[in-house]
Amino acid sequence: MPTPVILDCDPGHDDVFAIWLAAGDPAIDLRAITTVGGNGRLDHTTYNARVVTEPAGITGVPISAGAAGPLVRPLSPAEGIHGANALGGAELPEPSVAADPRTAAELVRDTLDAAGEPVTIVATGPLTNVAMFVRTYPERLSPVEDALRTLS
Repeated sequence: MPTPVILDCDPGHDDVFAIWLAAGDPAIDLRAITTVGGNGRLDHTTYNARVVTEPAGITGVPISAGAAGPLVRPLSPAEGIHGANALGGAELPEPSVAADPRTAAELVRDTLDAAGEPVTIVATGPLTNVAMFVRTYPERLSPVEDALRTLS
């Protein structure tokens, strides 16, 4: 049975492949994609996530923008590595996939609520969206704490 996954990422070159690999892996049930400022600015990472889903045949997976940058310092995108748009400056077509209007924290909450089973959050970029979820919905941590207790 596939593992339900929320992919939290900052799509530059590496996370584009993470999106494609997650969508193509039969062991993963991709439920949502959330974006964060990291390799690039949030407007670019969200745009990149939206534009790369179509060629991969990803449909019905909401994509939501999260934190624009770190909680305690300014964002320092990796433009020297990933270019100004986080994908090497490539000119990209207009995405046909709309961004979900919910914040990343709201999308995570709603995805967890709708799942009825544990959902794995795979964070491949900065953990700012995870931190915002914890800050916004601290009551949602009790199942996480219970799971950690069973592991110890």
